[in-house]
Amino acid sequence: MTVSARRLRSVRIGSAAILASVLMLAPSVAAADPATDGFWYFDSFNIQKAHDEGYTGEGVTIVVVDTAINLEVPTLQDADIEVLDSTCYDKNDELLSPTSTDVKIAEHGTNVVSYLVGSGKGYPGQTGVKGIVPDAKVIFVSTGQLDSSGEILCERAFQDTSSAIAQGLEAAVEMDADLVSLSVTGSGGAALESLTTALAVGIPIIVAVGNEQFGDGTTGFPKIANGVAGVQSLDSNAQVQGGHTDVNTDVGGPGVQLVWQGDDSWEQQRYATGTSLATPIVAGMLALVAQKYPDATGNQLLQTLIHNTGVDDHELSFDAENRYGYGVASATHMLRVDPTQYEDVNPLLAEGDEFDPTREAVAAAAEALDNPASPTPDPEGPTGSAVPWLPILIGVGVLLIVIVVVVIVVAAARRRTTPPQN
Repeated sequence: MTVSARRLRSVRIGSAAILASVLMLAPSVAAADPATDGFWYFDSFNIQKAHDEGYTGEGVTIVVVDTAINLEVPTLQDADIEVLDSTCYDKNDELLSPTSTDVKIAEHGTNVVSYLVGSGKGYPGQTGVKGIVPDAKVIFVSTGQLDSSGEILCERAFQDTSSAIAQGLEAAVEMDADLVSLSVTGSGGAALESLTTALAVGIPIIVAVGNEQFGDGTTGFPKIANGVAGVQSLDSNAQVQGGHTDVNTDVGGPGVQLVWQGDDSWEQQRYATGTSLATPIVAGMLALVAQKYPDATGNQLLQTLIHNTGVDDHELSFDAENRYGYGVASATHMLRVDPTQYEDVNPLLAEGDEFDPTREAVAAAAEALDNPASPTPDPEGPTGSAVPWLPILIGVGVLLIVIVVVVIVVAAARRRTTPPQN
């Protein structure tokens, strides 16, 4: 089944650089300890129970596209993370490194990945971020580094298919990834074609909707794209952060008052709120399901994501107020339901020419992948002319030589067999 038409009419393609989803990073008013109080999502969503049952993301591959990453923080030191070479250049035409130990440059990407594969190890006296799928493999693609003011330093983003989001989506297809988690937003550009291909092969793409600073959710790729799963941020009482609404919301996930590693230094922790953290948590929940049900397709994982929200079984329903979408994502509920019972169709891919990418475009991409065109012969031939004359001339020459030889042989034979004349 497919959803009702609730996404924007088109992806607005512009030249804006990729921007990290804005996080509300104000510390908690209450005098609480983030090392103990900021992990409520882990208990409330029964993540430890899933781990105890053997579901830790083992064998699942997740592509993450984000700023830069610090692989030296304790919670990521033992994680299976493959960092792809950067395609992002600064204003001096120098490639930016996808890794950094600078807090301001790498804190966003580091925390996002930690909520997927963090081990919980911290600096002395701390508990590090606990990942939903600590044994999953992450393929990390950098959008470029953040400077001290929070601006992306990449000067050539979205100018071609090597841009960061496009690179991540292409890597997901090439490496046969199970999921994509995107807590960044920007303009569509060349990445729209890459997203179409990723949808065509059935890769679930989990994206952050805007925080309340972004207004009504009418701009920003990829959250407004057709066929992706938009994630809203909820607090421990399942209330939307700040009462925010977004027309691109499909499910809600924990994202309020969570531990954030890094402030003035990596050794510091504070609380953070935002859809950037809710997104990898929801993607991690889906990765748990992918491990338990390895025969489920990516489209069936999206089906189970929206059908099995909340704690109890229920009919599929959509929040018309654009706050919760289909409900609160639930690892516990999804793990007890075999997703292979659902139709192998992306339920979030709405029909209509007003949606980008259209369902027809995704279907055409899928058909092209299933039936790749045969290589087209060079009409000019090997010599660059319209007709391959050289092979023809050689063939004719050989044929003439054969004919001459045959004539000579026949003539000689006739002389031997003809009786002399008187």
